[in-house]
Amino acid sequence: MPMIRAGDVMQASVLTVSPGMSLTELEDFLVSKRITGAPVVERGVLIGIVSRSDIVRLLSLERSLSGLIAEGLESPETAGTNPVRLPEPLTRALTGRTVRDAMVVELVTVSPDTAVTEVARLLVARHIHRVLVTEGETVRGVISTLDLVRLVAEDRLREV
Repeated sequence: MPMIRAGDVMQASVLTVSPGMSLTELEDFLVSKRITGAPVVERGVLIGIVSRSDIVRLLSLERSLSGLIAEGLESPETAGTNPVRLPEPLTRALTGRTVRDAMVVELVTVSPDTAVTEVARLLVARHIHRVLVTEGETVRGVISTLDLVRLVAEDRLREV
């Protein structure tokens, strides 16, 4: 059986997002397209990748930070009795986040000629759910863990 390569199994029609898109718009986009992440492209150049888990990570960090700041603003006499409101500029800074704020810039990419077994090893080693297939700075496709599971289910993925 010939070796299966990334170019053979990648999803070639890749939906991308821009770094200036709001996280609210991103969430709506991901839900409407029934995907969990997308490459971030600016002026035709791949600059990152963003997923729902990146949004959750960012929001979790911001909630933790705002909680710590609120605790620091309470006096010992009023601790726990009145909710402390964050200063307006800080509140604004914690909202209106964009894709650029949440995206991952350390990209894991492969070429279309990369063996699918190597793609699987990368996904496992890096604890990620998708890898971008690129030529230079251009995204040619994406391979997700679901794509690899599909190969196994179809009995197309064998040790080479």
